[in-house]
Amino acid sequence: MTEVAFTRCARQHLTARRISSYTILGFTGYVIANVVGVVLASHWDLSLGERLVAFFAPPIAFIVVVTISSAIAGHERIVFYQTAVAGVATAVLIGWLVGAHVGRLLDVVTLCIGSFLVFGRIGCHSVACCHGTLGRGVTYGPPHVAVGFWLRWSGRALWPVQIVESIASGVLVLAGLAWSDEPGRAALIYVLGYAAVRFVLELVRGDGKRPYARGLSEAQWVAVGTALACAAWRPGIVTGAFAAALVAGAAVLVIRRHHREVLLPPHLFELDRILSTAADGERHETALGVAVSRHLLPDGRIDWVLSSNHCCWSESSARDLAYRLWPSFELVPGRTTGVIHVLTLSGMLPR
Repeated sequence: MTEVAFTRCARQHLTARRISSYTILGFTGYVIANVVGVVLASHWDLSLGERLVAFFAPPIAFIVVVTISSAIAGHERIVFYQTAVAGVATAVLIGWLVGAHVGRLLDVVTLCIGSFLVFGRIGCHSVACCHGTLGRGVTYGPPHVAVGFWLRWSGRALWPVQIVESIASGVLVLAGLAWSDEPGRAALIYVLGYAAVRFVLELVRGDGKRPYARGLSEAQWVAVGTALACAAWRPGIVTGAFAAALVAGAAVLVIRRHHREVLLPPHLFELDRILSTAADGERHETALGVAVSRHLLPDGRIDWVLSSNHCCWSESSARDLAYRLWPSFELVPGRTTGVIHVLTLSGMLPR
């Protein structure tokens, strides 16, 4: 496929001892974040109490949030945006209770978290978590599939959203530092900028184990919420414009959610589970009303019969769905309206 020429396969390990690059980069990010924190705390003359809050409140909040989230999910679940908001909120709350200079405390905590994310997202990129949807930029192979990457996208080019987010985080940290003369402004720049970047990147995120509501991902709702919080904290033209833009974007996605929901990762993963267990002649249906049955043809190909009563179902949507599920296929409209045949090679995706 021509897209392969524009991709690069990610590496899972950085050392001869095969230590996970995710682990190495995570610890590197943590160390760098602490160095940044020490320098900023000294430069802005934070008191000992403020420094203790800045360095200990976010990690404690991280542990608490991950523990609770994992217990609810039944498996380890680490969501950056969730833990970052909890860390910042905890530091601000404790800082306010002890009479700290909240503006500068918020700057330090936010820029430290942003510095960590620069390396953390590169780690995510290396092990295929938080990955993008089909596009150009990076490919993942069997080693990544072995640790949970979706088999259907093995060897197929994806948008490198983790790298984009890493670069964006670094740029926002530098921008915050450049315009940090007023306490709280650095944090404001980073939080607003990150909310906008994350909201857009979520449109091309491809990992399916994330909750969606009304057509928006969890992170997109958080982005809108943080932008509104910034506008309420520091009312102004810029903060108001950012908040209004994200609210408007969210409104559009909510209104058009039925046009997108069939192609969103949660539905793709649900359909994949059905396809992997379908036997000849059996008909299964997803929660969104997309039905599928499997039939083996005399020439050895498989005829996947797709149909749906979904309001936005069409030949075009069926083609987009098939493109995301099979690297190669032939699409044939059925004689009955709404029925689409997707012909694939037998054994295209061995399990």
